[in-house]
Amino acid sequence: MNQVAQPMKIRRLGADDAAAFSALRREVTRENPVPMGLTFEEELSRTLDGFRAQLSSPLPNAVFGSFVEGELAGTAAVSRAGQFPSSHHKMVMWGVFTSPRYRRRGLSRQVVETALQHAFDNGVHRVNLQVYVPNEPAITLYTVMGFVEYGIESEAVCLDGKYHDGVHMTLVKSRHNRPLHPTSVGVS
Repeated sequence: MNQVAQPMKIRRLGADDAAAFSALRREVTRENPVPMGLTFEEELSRTLDGFRAQLSSPLPNAVFGSFVEGELAGTAAVSRAGQFPSSHHKMVMWGVFTSPRYRRRGLSRQVVETALQHAFDNGVHRVNLQVYVPNEPAITLYTVMGFVEYGIESEAVCLDGKYHDGVHMTLVKSRHNRPLHPTSVGVS
């Protein structure tokens, strides 16, 4: 895997990042050869106010962004799996997007690692996610990071009249191989 040639910084996104977050999501949804959960038209219907609210969710919920030369190049987010304490031991990872211009450079792995570290540092025992198929690069990344498959949801999403299955994966804190790159990423 190629490393990022340009300096990269990872930080938690906030309401002020809504326009960049929206632009990245639109770019990825438009350019992506694999299903992302929304059609491009559905992504276009989302408002900046909605993104501002999403990016302002209280901790431990968080969206992290990787920036290359000041440009938002990738994201990964974690959110509580439920509102009641009985489910506070787990979080859901979502919003893992990398601009096609920055793929195959290790950005996704590093921003996902940052989100995982945040979850586990906040007392979470397990992180779950869903990958719509086909998306072998994502499944491979998560598997290498220690996630295991625990089920397949048949016809999980319907995009432009075509159904895609969802692969459910989970990572328990004790299986987390951290840190992957302890000195290569500055997190603020």
